Amino acid sequence: MAVPKQNLKNVSQRRKRKRGNKDERVRRTQARIDAAFVELLFRRPYGDIRIGDITRKAHVGRATFYAHYSDKDDLLRSQFERIVTRMLVPNKGSLLDGTAFFAHVGSSPEIYKSLMGPGSGSAPRVVRESVEAHVRRLLSLTEKSNLDLKQVAMARFVASALISVTECWLERGAGESPKQVQTLFAEFVGSGVRS
Repeated sequence: MAVPKQNLKNVSQRRKRKRGNKDERVRRTQARIDAAFVELLFRRPYGDIRIGDITRKAHVGRATFYAHYSDKDDLLRSQFERIVTRMLVPNKGSLLDGTAFFAHVGSSPEIYKSLMGPGSGSAPRVVRESVEAHVRRLLSLTEKSNLDLKQVAMARFVASALISVTECWLERGAGESPKQVQTLFAEFVGSGVRS
């Protein structure tokens, strides 16, 4: 007995809706995990936050956490790449314009102190690797060949300079404007990029 086309179409539409619901559930779960993580970063250093703290705050099980992220560093890397690296846009003189990033840091210094200050654990490495990967992507857009040692070293230099300027700015109370901090960053990095 053949199934009428109408029914097949309805089944297909129901499956698509179900997949859409699943995707929405995944997004909601990730959003809860992300929000719980950020809330914890406001309160304590990254190195003192455990997976159990995140899952309790997000009201999800450990298995659910691990279905989305391999570990806490993966969660940080994911958030940093989705949110923060988008604030680091190409700039001709210094390779990166971090003005929006510096504004974000200035509006949420607690988070960045948690990630870069005492007790930050592996966060500085994860942050540097994320920025470095972003800079490498920018370089690969402008360079058609594979990255050579000079380009890889430049990406690390730019990432390290961004983090160093950010750390010093926070340690001194973040009194300068984001634009002033970008000018300082561009001054340091511009000479290295030009050479």
